[in-house]
Amino acid sequence: MWPWLVIILPLAWGVRRLLKPADSTHPASGAIRVPFWDRLNVIKSAKITTQASRFSQWLCWLAWIFFVLAVMRPIWWGEPIPNQQSSHNIMLALDVSGSMEEQDFDLNRRPATRLQILKAVSDEFVKSRAGDNLGIVIFGSEAYTYAPLSPDIQTLRELLGEIGIGIAGTQTAIGEALALAVQGVASVPTESQIVILMSDGMSNAGRVSVDEAIKLATGQGIKVYTVGIGSDAQMIQDFFGLVQINPSQNLDEKTLQEIATKTGGRYFRAKSTQELADIYATINQLEPVERETEFIRPRKDLFFIPLLLCMILFAFARRGQK
Repeated sequence: MWPWLVIILPLAWGVRRLLKPADSTHPASGAIRVPFWDRLNVIKSAKITTQASRFSQWLCWLAWIFFVLAVMRPIWWGEPIPNQQSSHNIMLALDVSGSMEEQDFDLNRRPATRLQILKAVSDEFVKSRAGDNLGIVIFGSEAYTYAPLSPDIQTLRELLGEIGIGIAGTQTAIGEALALAVQGVASVPTESQIVILMSDGMSNAGRVSVDEAIKLATGQGIKVYTVGIGSDAQMIQDFFGLVQINPSQNLDEKTLQEIATKTGGRYFRAKSTQELADIYATINQLEPVERETEFIRPRKDLFFIPLLLCMILFAFARRGQK
């Protein structure tokens, strides 16, 4: 805003008081004559002093005031709004292979697949990391960047809810998923770069080995938390009655532990819905949300309001003079 421009407010009054009308008898006055000059002289000589003309003058003065106000650039400032920024980049690498369809978890006391539980609990984790940059890599036979790093938590949660079983293939490409997650989390420079990799199987697909992915992570200084998913025991009904089986017999805990150890992270085992929720809570404690709070004030230019009023008043003043 330029309040000092108020000094031009008396300019119109000064011009009106100090500058005299041109003398039509002056020799040079012919230079400003127009075809309807005689008509103007008639109007001038008539000395219209009606109420309408005086009202038009007041409208012109008021229009001038609004014009000066517009030139001063009035601005509206809103209340300060906190703009929280975090130093964390977090990439979730989620197993969506065929084995994630195993129903050895429960949700609201009903049987649920591993992927259903993973999505439900991950949604709560994502919601708790408002202010961080988060992204998602999904993997099966191949790995894909499902959602690149972004602070848009709401969109990420919507995308998370749309993930389906087997959309990346039925096998498990852990090495490729880790390498892709490392590349994604390192794409935005920040103080803390984290990958959370969750799987229920062993690496049996992909063009990148686990060792190569670990070297990539350690070279970038990226910490990897790994989570093994699946219960140890499950009762099923067969021809001979209830039989206990181990639905997690294909889980390669050794590889997941190696990834976590060599990258400075930690390995977790999730055998139930509550354990998976507790793991996310632990990660939240290990990697607290440290936000740098800055305050911004919304700003809106309001010059167009007095300018519009000026134009309206001037138009009415012109009509009043006719």
